[in-house]
Amino acid sequence: MTPYELVGWVSPSFKEHRRKAYFRRPREGSSVQSMTDILTTMEGERQRKVGESPEHQKAKALLQAELQRLIDNGIPMRWRFKDSNVSDLALSGNLLLGATAAIQEHPITTPFGLSYRLDIAIVGAPISSQELILGGIEIELSHPFEGRKAMISKTQGFPLISVDISDMVLEEITPEWASHILELTTTDDPDGRRKSYVYLHDLLYPLYLVRPPYLMGKYHEKHQYHAFANDESLDQLRKWIQRLKEKLELSDGDVSTSLVKNSSDSSTKSLLTAGAIVGPDWQMFNDHQFLRITLRLPTEDDLRLYLLHITIARLLLSERPSLVGYQYRNGEANTAPEEDLWVCTRLIDKQLETIRILPKRLAEPVTRIMAVLDSLASQR
Repeated sequence: MTPYELVGWVSPSFKEHRRKAYFRRPREGSSVQSMTDILTTMEGERQRKVGESPEHQKAKALLQAELQRLIDNGIPMRWRFKDSNVSDLALSGNLLLGATAAIQEHPITTPFGLSYRLDIAIVGAPISSQELILGGIEIELSHPFEGRKAMISKTQGFPLISVDISDMVLEEITPEWASHILELTTTDDPDGRRKSYVYLHDLLYPLYLVRPPYLMGKYHEKHQYHAFANDESLDQLRKWIQRLKEKLELSDGDVSTSLVKNSSDSSTKSLLTAGAIVGPDWQMFNDHQFLRITLRLPTEDDLRLYLLHITIARLLLSERPSLVGYQYRNGEANTAPEEDLWVCTRLIDKQLETIRILPKRLAEPVTRIMAVLDSLASQR
């Protein structure tokens, strides 16, 4: 028996006839075999649905105008949430840091071939010739986390905020609504329902993690990514990051890279250590070298280091999809390789407190995920 099968998520209904959320199998008899085809069909259905909705069109125009007003006046747009599944610490960011414009209907292409349009893209000045997308807004007539959005979030190195306008009428969608909806949380709604939701790839968690003082300090101001991919991709990533450092006028103390190969006893030990951090299947991606990326942690509103981190995330997710491990402090010992999360322990009032920090494995190539999904789709 196949251990996996393809299912779809049916979101709950909060209208008069309440419906619980559940998973269901796809309809029988579908001729679609490729997961990219399935997602493309979903994208077409979404565009048709929102294109027919005056509420969606009005919400999009008002949100774009409000975001552009904030950008023009240098006003930040803060977001904050906690992912209790992987960390005891909060995540926080400024969606508009480095932004120059909010653009409607912005086209995006994923590395697996799906093309889609963001309702609103937050863009910044290009670092080189390629555009810089700093964030995205999608306006939903319902509030599902479906396959299309899941795969988009697997490939884009920027925060994606979903805004729920289900059950709203035109008269309720006003400039005042647009001025506060993006920063709402469950605590702002009497029913505890989120009207806006931040989707963030795990690879960006280190950038937005709110680190308490005991995790910082003179010797704890840097962290590391360990990227595993084929030799050509690793070499290209190293060159791109070097060029990025030069464009942003950063120093070796801000960012450094090294290809670590099993060419000596010490480098082989480093390779095995990085492999133990990212997980037992690392040799499937590259069994003889990895790219170590050491970065200075940005302080709040440190634009150059922020742009460095968000661009490296895009390179690792979209340009050269890689298996990525993480060390939350430069040189931190992996004393519990069997654990998936980094933890920190400290003594408080004679009690030992354990704090979960972040996952050790932050990303794997989306092409690998698509291959598994394609195999499931072909079995229908």
